Formats: sequence, structure tokens, C-alpha cells
Amino acid sequence: MLSDRKVDVEHYEVVTRNIEKAIWDKPVSQSRGEDWLFDVFTPPVIYYNPVSGTFTLTPPTIVSGKIADDPYKDFGLELVDVRPRPYRLQLVGYAGETGNYVAYFEYIPTGTLILARENKVLVEAGVKVLSFELRQMEIEQEGSMPVFEKIGVARLLDYESGEELFLTNVETKIFSDLEARVRAVATGQVYLVREGSQVELDNGYYVVGDLSGDPEEAMVTKISIDGDKRHSRLLTPIRSDDSLNIDSEESRPISPFAIRPKSQVGKPRS
Repeated sequence: MLSDRKVDVEHYEVVTRNIEKAIWDKPVSQSRGEDWLFDVFTPPVIYYNPVSGTFTLTPPTIVSGKIADDPYKDFGLELVDVRPRPYRLQLVGYAGETGNYVAYFEYIPTGTLILARENKVLVEAGVKVLSFELRQMEIEQEGSMPVFEKIGVARLLDYESGEELFLTNVETKIFSDLEARVRAVATGQVYLVREGSQVELDNGYYVVGDLSGDPEEAMVTKISIDGDKRHSRLLTPIRSDDSLNIDSEESRPISPFAIRPKSQVGKPRS
């Protein structure tokens, strides 16, 4: 190597600009829980635990070649079923004669029977009975010719939606959205919920997310009492002989899923 004294060159000083470092926002927790973080470029690695049947962000622990107990075994809530949501009031019968009919309604949330005539406001159910009449309607029967029967038809004004709707005594009024029954593991208490519903228990509260009817699934997020911890789980109905899942008649609340079948052999057609 030659020393600087033996190299006849000019020296230059290069001035470079200061380049500012890009600062990205820190990943934020998603609706499924505080561990579900999505960075700008790197999504989380998701693991499936075949023991619990759930997806988690932490791999299941392997003990002697077997998967250890689910670390979230105390989730505390399980799914009973998911069904289409029936209307809160159902027409179950009638009595009387033309111009003086009394309609029998079942108020689903409580299972009580309500008797009403035309123009009566049912405060508890939030509806007004605008009219009731018998109509000769065609009943479609699978595998045979349709028949004509007299069917009770009640026209209601729903104060909650502001809409008019019709009920008959031969079919259950069903909406397109879903409801689910969930059960607290510790007490066996069953709750009827919809998307966005909250269930408060001693160990925290649960927020119901998306519901699916086929297959029956419910995304539920458990939130600790102090709100610091969140854990989401995709629940599916547990159908086994496990003592925690034995649903006795006494433990069941009055719910749309307990509507007794109506004497219907087909679908009415006006």
C-alpha cells in the first residue's frame, strides 16, 4: 500500500443527505382478541388444536407425542345450537265466530299465551293486532294433491320495525337471520343470543360475533373483568354424553327452538 504522501491525488469530502427512517404504525388488535395482530407485511401464524377444535395463535403443547390439554379449557361457554330466528310472537289458535274472533298468540321470550281481539295493543310483545280473519287457503302437500283449509290469519303492526306482517296458525314465522343458544359450563345456564349479544358471567363477559347455520358455528370473544385480556374461539355444538353437555328440560329457557310443532301438512298458499 502507498502512503498518502506518495499518491498525487486531490481529496474530496462528500456530503450526504440525512435519510429519515420510515416509522410504521404498530399493529393493532383485531376484533377476535388482543393476540390477533396483523403487521404491515406479516400476518400471524395460526395453529389448529384438534383437541379443542379451535384456531389459536400459539402452537399446542406436545407431551409424549400427544397434544396436551387445551390451555383455554376454562373458556367457560359452549354452543348448544344455531337456528333461524323465529318471530317473537306466534299465532297458535283461535276461537269464536265471524266478527268476534279471539286469537291465541304465544309470546316466545316468556312462553306465555296471550289472547287478543282486533285492534288490541299487546304491550309486552310490542305489536298491535290490526285484524284477524279466516281464509280459505290452498295447502301444498308433498306427494299428493293440494287441499283447501280454513286458516286463521292475523295482521299485525310491529312497533319495533314499523312494518306490518302476517301470522297464520299453521306455520311458524321465521326470519332470515340467526339466533344461537349458548351455555355457561359452570352453572349450566342457557342463554339465547344473536350477533352482537353480550353474556356476562362471573369470570368475564362474552361478545357474540358471526353466527353460521350451516355448519352451526359461533365466533365468541371472551373478555376479562378488567378488560385487559381477550380470547376468541370458534364454537361448534358439543354433541356428546359429557355431563357438562347434558341439557335437561329444567335447564332450558323458553326459546324459539322450543316452539311446539303446529298441525301443518304442507305450506299454505293464498
